[in-house]
Amino acid sequence: MKRNALKFKEDNILCYRCVINASKAISHIPTVEEFSIDINTKVIEVIYKNNRISKEEIRDIINDSITSGKVRIILN
Repeated sequence: MKRNALKFKEDNILCYRCVINASKAISHIPTVEEFSIDINTKVIEVIYKNNRISKEEIRDIINDSITSGKVRIILN
């Protein structure tokens, strides 16, 4: 299965709590294989497989978790 990469700047990352919330959200996306979050540059990189979820959906899930403090659960 093809691996996809997503790299973007998330300006809402303001503190380590934001990083924790984003990490929790990303880890709940079933197709994610690896990710990294740099608090200094506010850059998030996600490696995932599967085309059932779009890059926009992943960004929205991460942004929602940062701004709301809640993790959205994605089921296969």
